[in-house]
Amino acid sequence: MASRIFMKLAGLGIATSLIAGLACTKNPDQTKMQYVPDMADSAALKSQRDFLQPPEGSVTRTAILYPSTIEEAEKTLQNPIPPSAEATAAGKKLWNKFCIPCHGVAGDSNGSITDVYPKPPNLVAKDYPAHKDGFYFHKMTFGGAIMPSYGHAISPQERWQIAHYIHELQRVAK
Repeated sequence: MASRIFMKLAGLGIATSLIAGLACTKNPDQTKMQYVPDMADSAALKSQRDFLQPPEGSVTRTAILYPSTIEEAEKTLQNPIPPSAEATAAGKKLWNKFCIPCHGVAGDSNGSITDVYPKPPNLVAKDYPAHKDGFYFHKMTFGGAIMPSYGHAISPQERWQIAHYIHELQRVAK
């Protein structure tokens, strides 16, 4: 009976040795068989970066490419919304929502937060009335020295409507 147990243990030991020997590859450069390879060999992630972000420098098919400088934007961008009472009224609503805290009701840089933060330019004085819609559109999209970018919060159509309202404020101030 002891010999039978010994034979079973010996057979088990030989089988284990065979399986272990077959599992080890003799060539370290040979790819091992894996059930779910993505879990074992996942792509290295950089901090603060999503796994599915596109490569740096790539542009989506639906991207809107704007001019890089404000001067170029003023020359090339044309307001696709014709001037009308409706466009100006829509621009006024948006102005009241986004612009009044800094630029004030009349666009004269007397907003409610200008006693704490730096005053923005007076849009109804100096050379600002001479600027075209593309100038204001670019400034709202990308921001400036003290103005934050609103490209993420205000749609292109709404930025054009605000540009119409800025010109209305400038006409009233004359």
